[in-house]
This record gives sequence, structure tokens and C-alpha cells, in this order.
Amino acid sequence: MQKILKYFSISTLALLLFLGCEVSDFDLQENPNYLTPDSANPEYMLNEVQYLFQHYMTWMIINTDDVMRYEAMTDTYGDVVSTNVLDGGTSKEWDTYYEALNNVRTIVTLAEEDETLLFHSGIAKLLMGYMTVTMVDYLGAIPYSQAVNNVEYPNPEVDGGAALYQKVLNDIDEAIAEIKAANFDFSTDLLYGSDKDNWIAFANSLKLRMLVQARLASEDIGVSNIQGEINALLSKNLIDTPEEDFQYSYSTVQEPESRHLYFQRAYVSGFDEYIGNYFMYMLKESKSNPDPRIRYYLYRQSDEDPFSGPPYLPCQGDPDVDYCYIGDQYWGYDHGESRVGRGDNLLRTVYGIYPGGGTFDENQFEDAPSTTNNLGGAGILPLLTSSYVSFLKAEATITLGTNGNPAELLETGIRASMEKVLNFGGVSSSYAATSADVDAYVDEVMLNYSNAATDEERLDIIMTEYYLAAFGNSVESYNFYRRTGYPSNIQVPIDDDDPVFPRSFPYSRLEVERNLSLTQKNNYDKVFWDTNPDGFIK
Repeated sequence: MQKILKYFSISTLALLLFLGCEVSDFDLQENPNYLTPDSANPEYMLNEVQYLFQHYMTWMIINTDDVMRYEAMTDTYGDVVSTNVLDGGTSKEWDTYYEALNNVRTIVTLAEEDETLLFHSGIAKLLMGYMTVTMVDYLGAIPYSQAVNNVEYPNPEVDGGAALYQKVLNDIDEAIAEIKAANFDFSTDLLYGSDKDNWIAFANSLKLRMLVQARLASEDIGVSNIQGEINALLSKNLIDTPEEDFQYSYSTVQEPESRHLYFQRAYVSGFDEYIGNYFMYMLKESKSNPDPRIRYYLYRQSDEDPFSGPPYLPCQGDPDVDYCYIGDQYWGYDHGESRVGRGDNLLRTVYGIYPGGGTFDENQFEDAPSTTNNLGGAGILPLLTSSYVSFLKAEATITLGTNGNPAELLETGIRASMEKVLNFGGVSSSYAATSADVDAYVDEVMLNYSNAATDEERLDIIMTEYYLAAFGNSVESYNFYRRTGYPSNIQVPIDDDDPVFPRSFPYSRLEVERNLSLTQKNNYDKVFWDTNPDGFIK
């Protein structure tokens, strides 16, 4: 409750600042409402950066949930990754990013003259670094150096993705030094409560994530010995416990809206999306026994047979559909299924208790908006966790020969994910997973790993487990799928055997119209670190 009240007060303050700055009418080139060092309160500004950060990351994750099969993609890649995707509705990811960039630059400028703001500056650089890396990973080159300075640069030119990676790596080093030197806390730190050690663990882990991400093009970011760089990081403070996990916590507060977006989508009214059948198949059928996380990840609203009444599922008898219905009331859609709008919103499977703060599945079979035994949306945004770090380490050992035992790191990653998910929300139920369930799952994965004949087969297993652990953060999956091509059995759109997978996202349509230096890009354009061939993934 204390955390909820704390979040409510800060969220309210941030929202008032947000509305006061007319962010809904934000214009990158002509915005007289940008705060300047002379008019800014750094505490309030960093509060707003936190708000902007979680808003931006939430919507960037939503953008790839269907691309990465956690949700069903009920359209084509070209339709779901359109020129409007970063402008749409309340999301406005493009404008949110540049609003945060302006605030962060103001905080950093203030800290140059005031040592009491060193912690503020360090946190701001790390949050901005995470957002910038995400922007580069989605788009490639973006306006940065000349951005949010419309007086000098009314049409800001783009900075290359590799140069921005170098910039962020440098900012991380500066942030670590500032945090270590800081003598004053940031009193409303919603992520780590001003714990310096945790912030430094995150900073080092973010650097590790970036180096693994760019491993196919490490020379482009000025790293000539990536193995040595990663080995040096492995001896430093990294995220390796749940207490260090970098995550954003939501609350049950409705005004202003502070609940997890998964909860808002599934528990307020009828669910307008579908959980992806491939993802549900991987949880339910890909091992000898169901994944212990399945009842935490997913909640079944109904025990009706999806073929019994009106033809709720359109795929019955269709030979072109891979899964259609995987049984036991796990009711979703295949990747690329476009036959929607069949009145089954309160029947289909929805998000569970983790990470969206919904309901743990105890065979209630009640529609989600009617359930009362849920977390009310007090979920989390899992951004960089100890399980993710273990999988990244395992990938590096296989592909780069860095220090560590990949089998041990794989098992550590799986168990860290299980611990996080199964302990979330204080579930007490006869349906709760047991340690024996976890052990059986781990034993099966590790047996498959030991039987793998090549490093590619072993890497496939590692990335498949990373995929299953990354539910709630499809940014991770979108990145490592383009980087490795795994999981290898991922479902291809059912209506297109040779689709053009979006190797990147288009620029904001509105920004292309107002920035004369910007030319729209194609979805098949690759970001700098994606050196894999065309058609590598589908």
C-alpha cells in the first residue's frame, strides 16, 4: 500500500506537469513549452522522465507483442508496422521520446553546476540511454544531436545507430561515475528507491545487453575486442537477483490511470485482442508437462468448446492453420489469422496475474471483467531482469566464447524466471506450481540441451527459453529474434509462407511530414547490428 500511495502521488504530479506542458499537442519543431534550466525544477522533471519512460516502454512493447506471437497478429506485417504506429492514439511514442530527451538534457545541464544533482543526472542518463537504444533497435538512425533545438535546427538530421550506441555507452560510464560520487538521493525514485548499488548493477547490465545486441557489428561501435569487454563486465556488479531487477511497478489507481495496460485491455471490458496460439502451444504442449508459468501468464475466461456454439473460431477444418485450438479452453488465434470480430471477447484467453496484475487461473472460467480475485492491475513492466541477464550471458558464451558455462547459465535463467513468476502476487492455491514442477521442467530442458549436437542447436534452446521468460517484454524477443533467428520453430503467418518480416519500424508519419531532413524508411531496412541476410526470419 505504501508503494501504491507513493506511486499515486508521483504519477499525479507527473501527469499535471504532463498536461501543463500540453504534451498532447507536442510538436518537435515548434514547442514553446519546453522547460529550460532557468524555469525547471529537477526533481519534478525527473519525476516526469520516469512517467515518460514507462509510458514509452509500455507502448513499444505493445507494438511488438503481436509481431512476436505473444498476441495473435490479426493483420499483415505491413499493416501492424505502419507509418502511424509511433503516432497513434494515446501512445505517441515518437513525441514521448523527444519530450523525455528535452527534460533529460535540462537535468544534465543543471547538474553540471550543482553537485547535489549528480544522482538525478546519472539516473536521467540511464533512463534516456535505455530509451535511445530502444529507438535505435526499432528504427536505426534517428534525430538526436540536433533534436529538441528547433531554434538552431528546425529540421534536425539523423544520427547513425552505431554512433548512438557509442554515445549511450559513454553516457553509461558517466552515469556510473556520477552515481558513485553523488551525496544526495533522488527522493521519488520509483525504480530503485535511490539504491546506488542497484542502479550501478542496472547500468552494467544495460551495457552487457548492448554489447550482446551489437555483437555482429561490434567494430561499428568502436569495440575491437568484444569478448574482452564482456569478460570485464562479467566481473562487475550485474543484475543477478530478483531484488535488482529493473522493472516498473503499477498500481490499482484508476484516476489518473495507473494500472498495467494488459489489465486495462482485458479486465475493464471485453478483450479486443487474442493471445497467440504459438505462444500458448509452447507453454502447454512443447514439453512433457505444461510450463509451470502457464496459469500465471494466462487466464481462461470460459470453459465453452470454441466449436460448440456459433462458429466462434473460424479455423475449424482449415488445413492452412497450424494450431487453431490447442485444447483445454486455451482459446486464441494463429499468427496472421484475420477472421476476427466473432463475438467471443468474453470467451477467449486473456492475460493472467503476471505481469499485468490480473487473475491467477484456478479453473474459475469467469469472464475477466467480472472477476474480483485479481491484483487490480498492480502488475509490473519487466525491463531487464536477472533471468534476462543470464540468457544474455549464455548467448555470449556460445557465440563469442566469453567466460561462463552456457548450460549453467541457461538453468540459472530458467530458474530465475520461474522464481519471479511463481512468487508474483502471493498466489495461494492448489493449482499453484510446485518446486517439483519446476525441477521436472528444468530437467527436460537440460536433457535436451545435453543431447544437442551443435552450438546452433544449443543456442536455439537458450533463446527459446529466453522467449518464454520474456513474456511482458517483447522488445527483448524482437531483438534477439532478429539477432539469432531463434526460436527456430516460431510460427510463420498462416496466410503467407514467405512474408517480409519487419526488420525495423518506419519513422513517425507526422515527423516525416514536419521534418524536411527526414525521409521515410522501409520495414525491411535493417538496423546497424542486424547483419543477417534478407529472408533470415519470417
